[in-house]
Amino acid sequence: MPGDDHARDDRVTYADIFAEREFRALFTSRTLSTIGDYIARAALVIAVFAETKSTALMGITFALTTLPDLIGGPVLAGLADRYPRRVVMVVTDVGRALLLLVMAIPGMPLLALWVLLFVVRLVDAPFNSAYISTMSVVLPGRRLVKGTAVTQLVNHVAYTVGYAAGGVIVGLTGLSVVLVFNAATFALSALAILLGVLARPATAHADSAPTWLGSTRAAFRYITAHPRLWLIMLFTFPIAATLASETLAAPYSVQIGHGSAVGGLLMGSGPAGIVIGLWLLPMVIPDQRTKHVVLLSITCCAPLALFVLVPGVLAASLLVVASGIALYFWIPLAAEFTQAVPDEMRGQAVGLLTMTMRVTQGIAILIFGLAAQNALSSTVISTSGVIGTAMVVVLSVAWVRASKSSPIAVAPRTIPPRGDTVQ
Repeated sequence: MPGDDHARDDRVTYADIFAEREFRALFTSRTLSTIGDYIARAALVIAVFAETKSTALMGITFALTTLPDLIGGPVLAGLADRYPRRVVMVVTDVGRALLLLVMAIPGMPLLALWVLLFVVRLVDAPFNSAYISTMSVVLPGRRLVKGTAVTQLVNHVAYTVGYAAGGVIVGLTGLSVVLVFNAATFALSALAILLGVLARPATAHADSAPTWLGSTRAAFRYITAHPRLWLIMLFTFPIAATLASETLAAPYSVQIGHGSAVGGLLMGSGPAGIVIGLWLLPMVIPDQRTKHVVLLSITCCAPLALFVLVPGVLAASLLVVASGIALYFWIPLAAEFTQAVPDEMRGQAVGLLTMTMRVTQGIAILIFGLAAQNALSSTVISTSGVIGTAMVVVLSVAWVRASKSSPIAVAPRTIPPRGDTVQ
């Protein structure tokens, strides 16, 4: 776990982390931009379909809200190390606000919208890496676990509310108004960071790899040299296995004799479970010991194996909720990863971890869809649960052994917790 912190860190409360002025600014920034971003994503996809009546063009638009992350992670995340992180966050927020204002111009051709959307999503990688890296300095030790949990809680609520509200809002106001609103949230996010986060120098050393590819290689070599770190990256595979229930929610509802309403219920059960876990588990298990991580990691996949029994609506929903709650195990693992990587390459390493998560999930969704063409949805979901459980058991054993044979401590910060203000 993230270092063996002082006893006071075992009892970190939300009041403790919100007492940190910088965290309040970061939290406000993330909340504003996330809500606006998800509303705009849903509105854009729906507006394209309403205008073109083409599911193919709608699919391309939706893909452009996710695919740029695969490029931004390894290529642009290192900017969070090469330049002051506050500058990276402010510049990317302002840049996205300006691009969205251009997208909001009435009559903008679809191809131009796609290009602008791709760029908007592309620069999310350096912002995210700078944000997480700054969080690890502002909230050292187990405080980062609590801060990450509450941030992710807001993200998942925004995901649910934003996607649900996007269609309604675009129907009432039109796409341009939604995009202007999203631009405003990014501008306010930049203002919150500018006013609330201290200026700190760039963390990359003068002798660091001079190219983007070089910094990616350096971060990758560091990760692979430490078993605990690359094992954490491998945990993204069983996490991806849990997406079977969400991906196949609609066909499973048909299999058990129900329609789209039940499909929507099952699809929302996973995110609902994640929200419950992020809210409840930090209070129930505030210290997040190794045994908790292992138990929760196994529980995240095991309930899905029971889909072999073809459960009814209520039982299926409860199984998916239980799986979502247990996904909380990833929060302390991600915090350990972030804090163990040296600060001079932390942004790049976080970008690689995020990219791995997105790639494994994208591939898993594709596999589930293809498999369900020739097998019952219940069979695919239960198989993913069995495979995911097997993977997580092996990874947990290896992770615990690695912690005993080659433990990694929290990497020393190259700057004080509060940072040296740079004017």
